[in-house]
Amino acid sequence: MEDVLQWAKEAGLLSSADSERLAAHYGGNRRKAAADLARAIVVRDLLLAVFSGIANGRPLRDRELSELNSALAETPAFLRVRARSGTLATAWDSAAEGLPQILFPVLADAANLLASESLGRVRECASTECACLFVDESRNRSRRWCDMNACGNRMKARRHYERSRRA
Repeated sequence: MEDVLQWAKEAGLLSSADSERLAAHYGGNRRKAAADLARAIVVRDLLLAVFSGIANGRPLRDRELSELNSALAETPAFLRVRARSGTLATAWDSAAEGLPQILFPVLADAANLLASESLGRVRECASTECACLFVDESRNRSRRWCDMNACGNRMKARRHYERSRRA
């Protein structure tokens, strides 16, 4: 569960204080930590199946939609109004402790993406060594890699090496 908490902190889903509080919570309850980790993996695999399928032209399956809605139902939340950069904006917050607190923003963003015009821009990284998914926001919708500085450069360098080796 430590890896999930670290990822959530790095992704901005948890503050340092919340991360430390949840680490203490899970440290005192290994059985709960194992169960929540297993649940996080199920949700991760569900989201990967949903968006990988969409990136490859497969429509969302009824079973996947049902599983996504079930996962959302397990993460109670409430709407807040916050001041941001001098303006007011609404934001959803998790009303739960532990894993639901981490999963709610991920599942909410997934649900919003599924219902948005950006759904058709979901792509899978073209690198043979990467399984990342991304939303292609490029002007001509031709982005091929999740990150040009990592996968893109690596693939271009590999193609260059192969061309120069053949020459």
